[in-house]
Amino acid sequence: MRRGLTAGIVILASVLAQRAEAHPHVFVDAKMEIVGGGAGTQLKAIRNIWRMDELFSSSVLFDFDKNANGVLDPEELAKVGETVRQSIGEWDYYTLITISGRPVRMTPPDRIRALYQKDQLLLFFEMKPAEPVDLAKEAVTFSTFDDSFFVAFDYADETDFALLDLPQSCSRAFTVPDPDEAATNWMAQISMLRPDQKVPDDGIDYSKALATHVDVTCRP
Repeated sequence: MRRGLTAGIVILASVLAQRAEAHPHVFVDAKMEIVGGGAGTQLKAIRNIWRMDELFSSSVLFDFDKNANGVLDPEELAKVGETVRQSIGEWDYYTLITISGRPVRMTPPDRIRALYQKDQLLLFFEMKPAEPVDLAKEAVTFSTFDDSFFVAFDYADETDFALLDLPQSCSRAFTVPDPDEAATNWMAQISMLRPDQKVPDDGIDYSKALATHVDVTCRP
């Protein structure tokens, strides 16, 4: 297991940054805003909104409340956000955008904003594509997942993927994968490996196969 940072940021950094056993320890109610340029079908940005579960949130409060006043003050929340930003960059901020299976390069967020409301930690951040993405050319897939299965991201329904500043011709197809079907597909991919190919440590994109996602396309 990867060790997290030490001293005052052990809990947050170790939980979000470490590789872990294959079952969730942190649960996130997630939303994503898919933002267009306002005058066309180019992808301008995506915005992630994560509401962390109460148990994890309480551990963050305990670890970051340096003045012991029972709340996270603005400077403490800024420290939380920066710790998360530094901790999960290696895993592309758990965000995957693909076109025909090819990952789209995204710029890292400049800042992760943190709030603490009703005993839960909320994280907000924006990422912009590092290459042109035209949603009218072909479907673009948006998803959020942790390939270690340590953090579980839950999207309740298609409205958790919001289309903003995009034409009415744009539509979304929401998919919650069936675990049995995902396992069957995963085994099929493994069976197609050549004898000289090694199975990756995390299997053949099994975590991606289990990730809730939305396919967005815009009619020309």
